[in-house]
Amino acid sequence: MNFIDLTHEIKNGIAEYPDDPKTEISFFKKPTIDDSLALLEYKTGMHTGTHIDAPFHYILNGKKVTDIPLNDLCGRATVIKSNSKEISLPHNHLEEIVIIITGECNNFGSYDYFHNNPYLTNESAETLIKNNVKIVALDTCSVDKNGENKIHKKLLENNVCIVENLTNTDQLNRKEYYAFFIPLNIDCEASPIRAFVRKVD
Repeated sequence: MNFIDLTHEIKNGIAEYPDDPKTEISFFKKPTIDDSLALLEYKTGMHTGTHIDAPFHYILNGKKVTDIPLNDLCGRATVIKSNSKEISLPHNHLEEIVIIITGECNNFGSYDYFHNNPYLTNESAETLIKNNVKIVALDTCSVDKNGENKIHKKLLENNVCIVENLTNTDQLNRKEYYAFFIPLNIDCEASPIRAFVRKVD
């Protein structure tokens, strides 16, 4: 079974959203010739790299990552390509997961990636909600225009989770895949995920 990995590698020096915590992976215990045991520790912000936003990110008493059912984190996904700064979506049927390809993953880490990103229009957010979409995933840093959060709030208050910072989206050449967005089982507003897809049987 062939999978396409859509996940940025988490490592020291990975680009983070401006003013978010830095990522640090370091030895808690280094292996030696006499003792080969290695222990590392990992510090980061929950929104660094490929991650999922749960409603609690912006919604008071909203669901945390631990509250998202596993069934909502995988399923058939509609793939939509957009070449516009303002991302519009078709009004026809959408699967419960929507993956939006903009090509911005090729600019990951640049100033423009974080400050001049493509973003969803209010109408597109309404389309996702009306189609009962459970996850919208993008190869950009945000569903919102830089400096705004209204689309985050609209989607999350309607329990549409958001996956940001996909990569390798140029490998998605079909209109539909089976997608997996697997977070840690963590009591937080967001989580790093392993994001991948396979062809639909």
